Amino acid sequence: MFLKCLLVLLLWPGTSAPEIAVSVFAALKGQGDLSVGNVVGSNIFNLGFILGLVAIIAPQIIPKKMVRRDGLVLLLATIMIFIFAFDLKIVFWEGLIMLMTLISYLSLLAIKKDVPTEEDDTHGAKAVWTDYVIFIISLITLVKSSDFTVSSAVYIAEYFKISAWAIGATIVAAGTSLPELATSIIATAKKKFGLSIGNVVGSDIFNTFGIVGISSIVNPIALQARTEIFGLADSLFSILVLILTLIFTLIFMRTGWRLGRREGAILFILALLRMFFEIYLGRFA
Repeated sequence: MFLKCLLVLLLWPGTSAPEIAVSVFAALKGQGDLSVGNVVGSNIFNLGFILGLVAIIAPQIIPKKMVRRDGLVLLLATIMIFIFAFDLKIVFWEGLIMLMTLISYLSLLAIKKDVPTEEDDTHGAKAVWTDYVIFIISLITLVKSSDFTVSSAVYIAEYFKISAWAIGATIVAAGTSLPELATSIIATAKKKFGLSIGNVVGSDIFNTFGIVGISSIVNPIALQARTEIFGLADSLFSILVLILTLIFTLIFMRTGWRLGRREGAILFILALLRMFFEIYLGRFA
């Protein structure tokens, strides 16, 4: 059971691969704001822009367990990161707790036989030598591009005198979330609404528990307080915005077990306003 969960943990990132690469590189370079900001921004982008956009394209039918189980797990994960980051640090043992919580969640899915297996996706297809070559090239490209992304994001932040958190939570977050956007749009076009919604929720769960957990284990994360909003550091306020966005999204999903065009438009507009607000706050760096 443990080996199966560990395998899923390694394979599951899928569309979250850019986020984990960028956040880990940022953590290694001591750019805690960029590391966590990328995760928080990506989650808000996923819940706002992506869910909002696909709901505008076509009303989404919401599986009940997506709200009752996965949605609540995501809410727990987001609250946990808020609590751990309250002192503007996420240290090794906190990252370990998040990572172990993710493994426990995967164990629950495995017990309920709700974890996609390799056979489910490949339908028995066998890998050939070209698959290994493509995998290695793709991995090298991902690593190098992530290193370049972190360096470029820091340079942009310094040049325009905008905080690394704001850059990570907006531009970098939008860029690393493109795989989720493409997957959800294609799933919606094929009327596979469970996949469209599940892709976003599952990605956000992995982002929060997995990426922040791994990043803080690799190198303890320190956040910078540039300004305060309602007595909270701006980074903590952004995490609070993510919690509120998630609560609104779950309420919308629970209403009639569907996400309609009106709700999608609201989520999309809120995400857009949040992005402008982050850039505005970033000017006080």
